[in-house]
Amino acid sequence: MKATILIVDDERMLVETISYNLEKEGLTILSAFDGETALKQAQENKPDLVILDLMLPKISGWEVCRALRQDAAFRQAPPLILMLTARGEELDKVSGLEIGADDYLVKPFSMGELVARVRALLRRAQREVVADSEVLHVGQFFLDRVRHEVRIQEEGGQMREINLPLKEFEMLRVLLTHNGQVVSREKLLESVWGDDFFGDERTIDVHIRWLREKLEANPSQPQHILTVRGVGYKFKA
Repeated sequence: MKATILIVDDERMLVETISYNLEKEGLTILSAFDGETALKQAQENKPDLVILDLMLPKISGWEVCRALRQDAAFRQAPPLILMLTARGEELDKVSGLEIGADDYLVKPFSMGELVARVRALLRRAQREVVADSEVLHVGQFFLDRVRHEVRIQEEGGQMREINLPLKEFEMLRVLLTHNGQVVSREKLLESVWGDDFFGDERTIDVHIRWLREKLEANPSQPQHILTVRGVGYKFKA
């Protein structure tokens, strides 16, 4: 693996231990011991993945995660986020996914498990998008798989371009490919994240909500990305 990892935790011994284990994997390691330094490091070095503790001095891990997902500086190449929590409470896990974490790990954890999670996240990010069909055209939606572009044809014929992160782009691609058919959460996980996904299925619901906010005129009453309760989702042109 060749990637840059930013480790953010105020436990210096833990940071050193994680650094040692990930450096053995051939990864470039950066470190920060508070939220403020973490954001500066991320802005300056654009890491591929951030291992982020929740409880940090100066700026909390929640705020760091939120900034990484909302800051315009990270929109073109947002880092993956592996969130660390000492409590393991359900609320922490769900909230972490809600604000944009890609995965979470509950303390205490083994270094073997952490390295496996990092490997899985990086493999997921590096998977190539198979471009057997350049443009998907469903109704007023156009998805260009090669150029990574999504456009919507509005009334009057004007084209509106939508910027989507990789996971949302891939999720929309799967839904468009199965236009009018129900796609299960399991199918979406397998198609977008792959077999090495460690997290919660509810990450699907979080990404669906983000897609609706960008594509639907009224996200609370979607007309295109429909929920099929107990099964998954269906795209309707």
